[in-house]
Parts: sequence; structure tokens; C-alpha cells
Amino acid sequence: MISPQAQQALHQMVCRAIQASPLVVDGVAANVSAVPDLADLKAEQVVLLTVSSYLFRLTFLIYFSPDAPTYAHFAAVNNLALAEMGEQAFADAISECANMCCGNLNRDLVRTIAHLGMSTPNILDRRCVDYLGKLGDSHLQHFVLHNLQGPDFGVSVCINAFGPLDFADDLGPPEETGELEMF
Repeated sequence: MISPQAQQALHQMVCRAIQASPLVVDGVAANVSAVPDLADLKAEQVVLLTVSSYLFRLTFLIYFSPDAPTYAHFAAVNNLALAEMGEQAFADAISECANMCCGNLNRDLVRTIAHLGMSTPNILDRRCVDYLGKLGDSHLQHFVLHNLQGPDFGVSVCINAFGPLDFADDLGPPEETGELEMF
């Protein structure tokens, strides 16, 4: 029920959202590629968010492992010494990163589809993803972010359309937000 045009638009939006997020090491453009599945990705956990409207529900997942390279990545992103990156600080950092990444996607989507709501992030065991198919998805797409230095991450986007869904990604770059101008 999701058109090929909407699938392509979603692909472009997700790639932009990933590239603009703290998942990318030091803001250096990284290789984001669509893959058929994430079976080869070594990740123990996922951060799950949803974007919902009256037209669809989108489940957004970021795959990660709470290992030394991932801790180091998020310590650097948050300007913390690695010793300061405890378990709670890490959970907060990966959750905020997922929130920013999904928020980037949500900002692109809301320019085309009105009345969107976004959930708060939840960290789950990766084995929960095995049940993603139970949602009866209309479209499921997986991505891998290969950082030149630092950890790789996986992203899955699952859409459950409640009717025909068609949109395009032809609106140009998103508007800048969050900047104050002082006079």
C-alpha cells in the first residue's frame, strides 16, 4: 500500500536523517547503504521510536552494541571523558541520538504529511526485532552506516500503512531550525 515513489522518498529521507545525526563520527560523511537485512550486523540492542499519523505508523530502530567503541563514540559526541560515560550516561546519549535521528526524519515527513506524532526512545534487546514482522508491515527497509572510524550502526524503518500511501521527496532542503538571531 506504499507506492514505489514513497518508498524511494523514504529511502532518501532516512539517509539524510542518518547523515545529519550524531551516529556519524565527527560529522564526516559516512557510507549509508540500504541492505536486504541486518543479520551480519553485530548489535546487541536497539533503540526504538515511532512516528505516527492517521495514514501510517512508522517504527524506527537503531541497532548498536554497548561496547567500548560505541561508548567512546558517544563520550566524544557529548564532550565527555570516557571515564565519565557510565551506563546511564550511555543510555541517555544513545537515546538522544536516536531521538535526533528520528526527529530529522520526522521533520522531512511533516513537510509532506501533516499531523505526525513521535514517541520517546526505548532501548530493547535486539531479539525483540524478530517480532517486527508481526506488525504486518507495508514496507520494511534496512540501512547500515559504515563509519570510517568508530562503530557501525544499523537502522530499520518499518511502515504500517492504513491505506494507500504516496508522497515524494521533492521539497528541497529542510528549513534551518533552532537558531537565534540577536540584534
